[in-house]
Amino acid sequence: MATDQDSVERLRAENAGLRKELERLHEQIGRREERTRLILQAAVEGFHVVGMNGEILDCNPSFASIVGYDRSELLTMHIGQIDARPPDEVAAVIEEIRAKGAHRFVARHVHKDGHLIDVEVSSHLVRIGDEQFFSAFSRPITEQLRREQALRESEQKFRAIFDETSLFISLLTPKGDLLEVNRTMADFTGARPGEGRGEPFWRAPFWGGAEGVEEHIRACVLRAASGAPASCEVQVHGPGGRAATLDLKMKPILGAAGESVLVIAEGYDVTGLRRAEAERAALKEQMIHAQEATIRELSTPLIPLDAGILVMPLVGRLDRVRIEQLLERLLQGVVAQRASTVILDVTGVPMVDAEIADSLIRAAQAVKLLGAEVILTGVGPEVAQTMVSIGIDLREIVTLSSLQSGLHHVLS
Repeated sequence: MATDQDSVERLRAENAGLRKELERLHEQIGRREERTRLILQAAVEGFHVVGMNGEILDCNPSFASIVGYDRSELLTMHIGQIDARPPDEVAAVIEEIRAKGAHRFVARHVHKDGHLIDVEVSSHLVRIGDEQFFSAFSRPITEQLRREQALRESEQKFRAIFDETSLFISLLTPKGDLLEVNRTMADFTGARPGEGRGEPFWRAPFWGGAEGVEEHIRACVLRAASGAPASCEVQVHGPGGRAATLDLKMKPILGAAGESVLVIAEGYDVTGLRRAEAERAALKEQMIHAQEATIRELSTPLIPLDAGILVMPLVGRLDRVRIEQLLERLLQGVVAQRASTVILDVTGVPMVDAEIADSLIRAAQAVKLLGAEVILTGVGPEVAQTMVSIGIDLREIVTLSSLQSGLHHVLS
């Protein structure tokens, strides 16, 4: 009776240890989530989270600054309250993002003081388990649009902005022949005045000659010349091997009769943005790997039961990766805990084939080399038959049918 009571107490202690380990892991995951939150909080671009019905769930300081509200105010508002478009258009955009999974668009936000702000929004539908919501990055583009309007209104203003802007700008004929590049484009590519003039834009030497680039740019130019705005992402090259990634947007300049008289190609340097996106993707991948590692640790717990006694209950399907991790944790635990006895319990393993059985025995032999006794529990008829069929020598390993019998054996 006393022995049963001792076993119960030890099992309770085992459960308490598992709960403590789970609490530690939850805390670790919480810290990782906090790091991600801090990264978004520090982002220069506006970031906000919108529920499926349009309610604003969260935002970073940059987004609150763009629209002039406090974060606490925004969390009580609907996205339609800061979007200048009619409610039915806002609902249509939400449905489009829901259907496509992602959407980039230009909108007008209403500032708290009433003035309108043009913003470029990149929104994605996010699914986490049963939860769904929209995440969106936005950047103000009011000044950019104002510059473009000034270009159309005044040739003099156009010339000043054309040469001084940081954009990579080229002027083309409706057929796509190059007329002129601005100073930014010329300085970066090393193009001499008049170089390439009259030649097709897609054959310019600064595109680098990569396979498919010529046709890609040509298709973009012809689409813009037909009257429809077009865009493509390309690499532009300059002397000394330097290169930049351009978001190349093309649009027609229409004459009085509505015909295309010019095509303007504006290159936005997105090199830094693409680098940041790659870094964010790498960070996300690291977080996923860390979470997977945490899950693997939970799947092979090593529990100190008493002085010199370790228990490793195995649950779920075993494969080569889990076996290798099991062996590593087991050997490290034996050394760290100075264990004299290890109980490997396979009660929760649904299937033990010849490869797994052999791996378990090799793990037991490795532990034995460290001076610890190995007890294999949860060995049912099928497992025993598998071990016998592959000729495993069990004379130096204690095998028992249940974890309870293993505990009795150790404690006695």
